[in-house]
Amino acid sequence: MASSISHLPHIKNTQAGNNYYDPMHSAVFEVYFTLPVAIQDKFKDDEAILTEQVVSVTGLDALQRTVQAGQQKFLGVDVSYLNPTLENTYAELTITFNLNIRNATDAYVLKVFKAWEKLGYDLSDGTRTLMADYVADNLRISEANRDGTVWRSYIFHKVMITNVTNIDELNYTNNEARTLQVTFISDWWDEDLA
Repeated sequence: MASSISHLPHIKNTQAGNNYYDPMHSAVFEVYFTLPVAIQDKFKDDEAILTEQVVSVTGLDALQRTVQAGQQKFLGVDVSYLNPTLENTYAELTITFNLNIRNATDAYVLKVFKAWEKLGYDLSDGTRTLMADYVADNLRISEANRDGTVWRSYIFHKVMITNVTNIDELNYTNNEARTLQVTFISDWWDEDLA
């Protein structure tokens, strides 16, 4: 009588097991920022340190976007087809940052993004700037394997921010450290899949 165990898959029977394939992890990445020229001088020391404060990035699924399906009715049944155009062609990323205070009162991450936000529209006096002032040249995201070798990178060009959120609530019962969420929009990007 044959043992049922002999029919179970075994690590020796898989290419991944035999060839030491390593899984891809979503926690091994870095984000590199450039700031709009209008605020670069003021925040030049903080531009690089923003990388250290990144917690998460969402919105990368938009880079694999396909056209949506449409439907017609024909004799009471649905006939599906692909729409001729995409709903949109831009990338919208939301990045979550840790919020820390430097030198007792310097909320440096928040200051950077409030200054950038004001380039679009300053609520205190109604000042607005032109696109050349409120966009950053690029934002780069690199994904790596466990030893740090980059296997995929994106460079988003002409980057602007549309939301600075998650600082809405003060709560005596919340013991979690605060975070900031910033939404970035880019109309075009380069992707390098090694």
